[in-house]
Amino acid sequence: MFFSSSSRPYRPLSLTPQEVIDSENDDDHKAKLHKTSRAVLHWPLVVVILCTFINLLLVSTPAFLQGSSVSPDELITRKNVHLLRRPSQYIRFDEIERTSPPILREFTNFPMSVSLVDHSAPSHVFNDYLAMRTTRTGTISPDDRKVHVTQTVSTIFQFRAIDWGMEICELHVALPPVDRSTTLELYRLNATVPVDISTLSFNVRPPRVAKLGNIMPGKDSLDWHRKLSCAMDDVLVFELACSEDEPSGSCDIRWWQSHEKTAPGQYFITLHEIR
Repeated sequence: MFFSSSSRPYRPLSLTPQEVIDSENDDDHKAKLHKTSRAVLHWPLVVVILCTFINLLLVSTPAFLQGSSVSPDELITRKNVHLLRRPSQYIRFDEIERTSPPILREFTNFPMSVSLVDHSAPSHVFNDYLAMRTTRTGTISPDDRKVHVTQTVSTIFQFRAIDWGMEICELHVALPPVDRSTTLELYRLNATVPVDISTLSFNVRPPRVAKLGNIMPGKDSLDWHRKLSCAMDDVLVFELACSEDEPSGSCDIRWWQSHEKTAPGQYFITLHEIR
């Protein structure tokens, strides 16, 4: 005799009231654990989204560009870094009581760059490859810079007034005795921001705005000087050239401008800031 292969569906035994309560509590506990695990899994995603939003915000409007003349979408390079706002490091110095009359103080400010231009080769950009040297950290340019003045070549010096309250600058040109007298001319150039020396040539140099005077080295040592007004962070640019009245080939002066020395008998050009 064969029995039907179909079987009755499984029916759990009846639960007691206490077992029903325990089962409901267990289901509630599992539901809470499931909600907690879902929340734990969601928090890292929220943090990632928040960090991504902050990064996009920083990229679109960098904080260091706020308050400057650089647009947010403009890339900062060595050529336009001067456009960034220069915050003052002399906070509330104007509130300090000072002696009257003020005590005379001064220090020597060396040029931040020295560059050559040649009007016989107006597009030529001078470089200091021949003066470079190799060190443990790589190839570097020397601190001392070449100064050369001839009938066609002139030298451009750049200074920045760097101290607070030093409102008067005095430009010095010191020259030792020379065998043949000659006449040099010193000009103030129309520049209020640093000139890019990597592209500086006679064609793109700032125009001359004023002649400061003639400098005439001769048989005696010379220390030519001229006072100028200068506020903190002002950029002052000068050009030293031979006089146009000098006979051809009679003007040829050169030296290595020291970065930090003003030894007697040495050629140098410096800016003294005076209070």
